[in-house]
Formats: sequence, C-alpha cells, structure tokens
Amino acid sequence: MASRLERREAMKCRICDTKCKQFLDLGKQPIANNFVSKSQFDSEVFYNLTVHFCPQCFTIQLGETVPPAKVFNENYSFYTGTSQAMADHFKELAVMINDRFFLPIADKGKWPVMIEIGANDGTFLQHFSDLMKLHDKPTCIGFEPSKSVAEVAKKKGVRICGTPFEKHEFPGVGNWPKTDVIVSANTFAHIEDRRGFLKNIKKVMAHDGVWINEEPYFGNTIDRLAFDQFYNEHVFYTSITSMARTLEMFGLHIDSVEFLWTHGGSIRYFIKHGHADPGPLTAFIYRSIHSNALETDPWETLQAFGEKVQGRIERLQSDLRGLKGPVVGYGAPAKMSTITNACGLGPETISKIYDTTSAKVGKFSPGQHIPIVSHSEFSKDRTKNVVLFVWNHLAEVMAKEGGRKKRGRKWILPVLEY
Repeated sequence: MASRLERREAMKCRICDTKCKQFLDLGKQPIANNFVSKSQFDSEVFYNLTVHFCPQCFTIQLGETVPPAKVFNENYSFYTGTSQAMADHFKELAVMINDRFFLPIADKGKWPVMIEIGANDGTFLQHFSDLMKLHDKPTCIGFEPSKSVAEVAKKKGVRICGTPFEKHEFPGVGNWPKTDVIVSANTFAHIEDRRGFLKNIKKVMAHDGVWINEEPYFGNTIDRLAFDQFYNEHVFYTSITSMARTLEMFGLHIDSVEFLWTHGGSIRYFIKHGHADPGPLTAFIYRSIHSNALETDPWETLQAFGEKVQGRIERLQSDLRGLKGPVVGYGAPAKMSTITNACGLGPETISKIYDTTSAKVGKFSPGQHIPIVSHSEFSKDRTKNVVLFVWNHLAEVMAKEGGRKKRGRKWILPVLEY
C-alpha cells in the first residue's frame, strides 16, 4: 500500500492531468475563515495543507481541498469593505474600467455589460454602480455563493446571483447578454473547477470583451517567504507562464499585465479571446518570464522555497516564544490561520488577536483557538509585542496606529520585509 506522501505525490494536475510534484507541507490545517465558538472546538474540519507543482502547465496547486460549501456559506467572515485601502483600490478599478472600456463602448451606441465573479459584499460593484448610476439596471451583476456577504451586497443595491459562476448553466447562452467586461479579484484562485470556470468565460465574454483578473503574484510570495498565502480558499497559485499555458488550452490569451501593491504584491491580467499576437507585449512578457527564476526554473526554485519556509517557521516559533512579556496579534485574516497552525502558536503564546470584523469578534481563531477581540480595545492595550498578521496592509496600519514606535511597541512581521 502506498504511503500518504506517495499518494500525495501521485496527484494529478487539475488543469492538464499531469502527475504533480509536492514541494511544501504545512501540516494539518482548519478552514481558514471559519472562526469558531467554544462549542464548535471539537467539530472543526481539518485537512492536509500540501502544495504541488505541475511540470507540464507549471500550475501550483493544493493537494487536498475542502468542499466549497463548507467554506463559502452563510457564515463566511471576510468582508472586502472593512479595509479602506481595498475599498479605495476597487474604486480606482471602477474608474479605470469606466474610462478604458465602458465609455468607448457606450459611445458606439451600445450599453456595456459587466460581470463580477466573487462579488463579496459588493464593494466594487457599488463603486461602479454609483459611477454609472446603474442601481436599477441589470447591466452589472455579481456572482457570490457566500450568503453572509451576498446579503450585504444586496442591501447596497447590487444585483447578485448566488450560483457559483463555474457551475452556472447560462441556459441557451443567448438569454445571457454577451459580456463586455468580466472582473475577478482574488477569486479565480479559489475555484477548484478551473476548467468549468474557463469554459464559462468563453461562453459569456463578448468577441472583443476583456476579462480582468487580479490575484497575488507568486513571485512576491517567494520573495517574502509568505507561506501564509497558502490556505484552503487558495487552490491555485500562478506565475505568468502558468497562466499563459492554462489560457492557451481554452483559446484565451494574456493581452497585458499590471503589477499591483495589493495582498503583498499582486498581478492584474487583461485576458481576451484567441491567441497572443507577436509584438511589444509578447516581448514584455518574455522579458518578465526570463528575468525571474520562478518562470525559468520553477521546480528548483520551488524546492528551495519549501526548504526556506520550514526554516522561517522554526525561526518564527523560536522568536515569539523567546520574547519577554505577553504577545498579541493585530488583524485576523485567513492567512493568520496558516501561520498560527503551521507554527503551533496558541493562546499560551499569543494571548489575543485584535480585529475590526464584527463577525469574528467574540469568537476564536481556527485550530489554535486564540480569542478574537475588538480592535476598539487595541489603543488601551499596553502590550509591547504585536504580531502584524495583516502585514500586507503595513502602511495603512502604521498610519492608523501612529507608527512603529508609538508607546514603544514592537511590531513583528511573520514574513520577510523588503
């Protein structure tokens, strides 16, 4: 009988069915956004958090996954609008789409159509609707299977479809207007049925339409040793090469890219029908690929990354347990769960975590059961040692809390800073 490791090594790529290679094991992990009450401690769901590489299409993906219904449900606790920086980011995105795509289409006498996949609490579509005065028009729609956040979006006047995009039948397709702009921000990586997703993109996107996809760029994950980017929601992790190879299988191509500050370093793809044309853009992508070790020699790079992550975990464990005085956490994003569980950091090491999300306050962190308390209490707390779990919002937090030296606090980043 094959060992568990051998069975993991034999997993097939979800995109091209090629045998994958494992390069990282972060142990048993709970559902990252499933904050629990004491009565739920014994009923938590855990899975093996292993990460694998496909040598054919270069896609990086989790080994074991959690059924989507256990993740994106009526208790989903991530709300985009709780971060002012992200709200501003989506407002800028709405303005860009309006200026670059919608107005030229409208000038031709056609009212544009847009879909957002993973609309969350409607932050982006509300900005867009306010910009275009579209509250009562069916021109914009968001797909959002998580009832908790979808209800918030609906209260904002955003039109929501609760069916997951990759599973929607789009009956007859002709009944669904051809879509000029499709937006997915940090959601494409969540969807295990990537084939179904891309087939539906092909179905509904207009001939000259564009799909705008944002997600963390894996090159930044490597540079920061940001192992907290791995958790159950993020099934896939892409480089430019892997994205291009995947799209090619479905008759799509990268038209252009932009690099962003969000989530510790992200990439925005502008994707269109057909195959890439030779020219300046192809040359740009070629230079990007051939100036990055992740793109040129991915397997060797990922093996080294896996070894460095294990060293980072051991260093973080040692550093936190060696501090004099109590330690608290700041921010309870999903990635906090990966850090605390991979490092075995419970309330005996981190006494509490401050957060602004009301759905999390009063509950306990997944797996390690650290109390989550209201951010409003943070200013009264004299604890010197603070682990910044929302390290990707470092500038925003420092501006909010008066900088790193206020009250002599020691701010600890769980990933590498550069």
